[in-house]
Amino acid sequence: MSFKRNVFINCPFDDAYRSLLQPLLFTVLYLDFNPLISETESSGNVRVSEIIRRIKDSKYAIHDISRNEALNPGDLPRFNMPYEMGLDIGCQTFSGSEKLKQKQCLILDREKYRYQRFISDIAGQDIKDHNDTPEILIKRVREWFTTILNIHLPSPTEIWEAYGEFWADTEEKLKRMRFTTDDINHLTFSDFILLFNEWIPNYKAARGV
Repeated sequence: MSFKRNVFINCPFDDAYRSLLQPLLFTVLYLDFNPLISETESSGNVRVSEIIRRIKDSKYAIHDISRNEALNPGDLPRFNMPYEMGLDIGCQTFSGSEKLKQKQCLILDREKYRYQRFISDIAGQDIKDHNDTPEILIKRVREWFTTILNIHLPSPTEIWEAYGEFWADTEEKLKRMRFTTDDINHLTFSDFILLFNEWIPNYKAARGV
């Protein structure tokens, strides 16, 4: 897809965030956008170069900084998400390219003002909270696209119900293909994008959406 339909997704890719990232990717695709996730395509690629390329290829970005914390006692907080958010905001702010100046981003956190404790420089941005709840996250993403595009989009309820139907259909299909429950629980996010891309057009066509 083109720059105008690409959405850079900056968030954790660990198991703890899986219950949020799956509906996030589903929502972006359901709204006819193309998510670009910061996974490198080759072990030989420099990760930051791949991230910058995806940022430059995307008019939109969604940054979830809700996991900027230590995973275990004694660990340091994770700074990947604020770092990638800074690259994206810098890209639109300092670039001489008129195309990149069109970029827009949504910043998500668990609680609306939690970010002030670790990254107060983004005070003044309209940070959206999702309370670690998939249904609220879908609502926030849909509301953001509606606001910046100024067009009617499917309701949060429609997207949430479609996501539930996707799982009902797809789990059955994967089990027929001899995927175990563990296999399904550990599908890559690239797998999910492929599955969503296959399922969503059929679902919409069957319902005349």
